[in-house]
Amino acid sequence: MQMIRGGYHAGIVNAEPESIRLNLPTDARPSLLARVMPVIVAGVALVVYARTLMPGVAFGDWGEMQTVPHVLGVAHPTGYPTYIVLAWLADLVPIGSTAFRANFLSAVFVAAALGTATLISIRLGVRPIIAGAGALALGAVGTVWAAATIAEVNSLHLLFGALILHRALVWEDRRSPSDLIIGGLLVGLAVGNHLLTLFIAPFVAVFVLWTGRREILARPLILVPALGAVILGLAVYLYVPLAAGQSPPLPYNHPVTLDGVLWLASGTQFRGQFDFLSAKGPGEFVTALPGLWALLAARATPFVPLFGLAGLAILVRRRPAFGLLCAAILLSGVYVWANYLKLEHYLLVPWLVVAIGASVALEWIAAAVTSRSRRSATLDPGLLIGAAALTFALALGAINWSAADRSSDRSGQEYVDTVLAALPQDAAILSHWGASAPLWYGRFVEGHRPDVLIVDDTNIVYEGWVTRDRRISSLICERPVFILMLEERDLASTRQAFRLEPFLTVRIAYGGPSAAVDRPIYRVEPLDPAACSPPADRRPGSEPASRVRITIPATDSR
Repeated sequence: MQMIRGGYHAGIVNAEPESIRLNLPTDARPSLLARVMPVIVAGVALVVYARTLMPGVAFGDWGEMQTVPHVLGVAHPTGYPTYIVLAWLADLVPIGSTAFRANFLSAVFVAAALGTATLISIRLGVRPIIAGAGALALGAVGTVWAAATIAEVNSLHLLFGALILHRALVWEDRRSPSDLIIGGLLVGLAVGNHLLTLFIAPFVAVFVLWTGRREILARPLILVPALGAVILGLAVYLYVPLAAGQSPPLPYNHPVTLDGVLWLASGTQFRGQFDFLSAKGPGEFVTALPGLWALLAARATPFVPLFGLAGLAILVRRRPAFGLLCAAILLSGVYVWANYLKLEHYLLVPWLVVAIGASVALEWIAAAVTSRSRRSATLDPGLLIGAAALTFALALGAINWSAADRSSDRSGQEYVDTVLAALPQDAAILSHWGASAPLWYGRFVEGHRPDVLIVDDTNIVYEGWVTRDRRISSLICERPVFILMLEERDLASTRQAFRLEPFLTVRIAYGGPSAAVDRPIYRVEPLDPAACSPPADRRPGSEPASRVRITIPATDSR
């Protein structure tokens, strides 16, 4: 056996390329380059992400995740308590604004995920330079880069996915009970961050049981501490009722009872929006494949997914258990994406798997070339292939830079400043979720305009008002009332019950974190000023129901 130059490498080279296999010796000691490459990758990525970071507040779920941790509130389903607690801790660091800290935390999470991806590839036998290039290419993918420049739970989900895969691989090599405990804790905390972990954890559990079957059969009790670690990680959900019980400014649906916590944590609100558990799921998956390929090619050129799939095939052949684990995670991730609103951030972990596969494919090529040119080559072919891979990663980063760069995006702050400066004293503004979030930030984080009441559609539903028009009726004789909706059709019933007068035009987001469309804010006036009733009569249920009920739309970070 001959160890390839570069260090922590498992490529065993024989006379013929077809004899090349990936199988890391457990007694192999990593070289200096193998030890520092993950740090280099994470450091380079963090510098780039910090340079392209959104500097301030955002719209929608992104703005919510900048605000809720600061006030120790409860986020929309599934609550994301792991993220909320970590973001609260990050908010204690006195660097920049609260919004900046939350955005920078995402950059840290993604950079750490890239470093972990490098570790995975090196442990699989990939040369450090190729492993680093594969991870940097992953970081330059548009989908991944977007998650690194703004506050969101998805960046942490990517990190947990990488950490869980790495720990599973370490378990296969060492069979240490401590790896089971660490892995169990990671799984529990990951579920506390995002339920997408449920499409990773079962495959990892099967992998762990299969690869350690001899040890587990000999000592089945070693599973007990691991299960305890999972439960300990899941205990992060205790944050939800504890936080809600303190009556924070933003307690989504006030989940202080067991039923309320289960409703929030299970994502019951969104169950009608996905098909992956129905008979339509496979058909939706097949139908979505052409669009998926177009998206992958647009985000990373066709080379990354093609090399990734080839590398997974090599992994399945050379390291069947881990290869099948990666293939299952990739397939399930794409299946969920295809059947749930095609949210692009649902592809983050699939992208991770593809990047690992691409690194394996490049290593296989490097090892094959090395075995054929061992006697005649003056330079290590693997080094040349690694250099080419690094060049590709840099080129991909250059291509995607302008689209990923949010460093000059202050549209959220401009919206907050404009609206809060224009509203009169003690005003109430009714708005949809995307436009409410930055106003919450201005109100509860920056402390601007404590007199202004911000009424989101969620407030209307969970406070028992049922319709916007009922809530307007309860306010219109006490406060100046304003309304901002994304679509004019959402104002149809309000126009019949009240008089809407144009007040201000603002630029707001349309399905993303940045302002994209101009929309009017209307002042709401009674059709008959004499119709105002005494305050005692204006309470939930005291007015006749409007024709239209409020339906809370899907948010962007499920």
